[in-house]
Amino acid sequence: MEEVLNTAIERIVKTVNPDKIILFGSRSRGQEGSESDYDLLVLKRGINNRRALAHHIYKILADVPAAFDILVETPEKMEKYRSSQGFVYAEAAKGRVIYEQ
Repeated sequence: MEEVLNTAIERIVKTVNPDKIILFGSRSRGQEGSESDYDLLVLKRGINNRRALAHHIYKILADVPAAFDILVETPEKMEKYRSSQGFVYAEAAKGRVIYEQ
């Protein structure tokens, strides 16, 4: 994994303590271009405000020299919608687990 991604994982794990982090999108498929961002799905049990947690993650990654697209969800909801036709869930289900407790 790249140094940028390792830095992001370390910071997210240290401050958010997620159950799992999934890299999805072009970078997970090895099809990234020079301008590709990092699409990360952060799974954490017991969260009530996904938007606030995503905002917090963006803040802790603000000085990392890369673009990130952060999605936050509970593992239960991800499992429930894993096979749905919704684009994000379908893409994330094809992603690569890069951290798991």
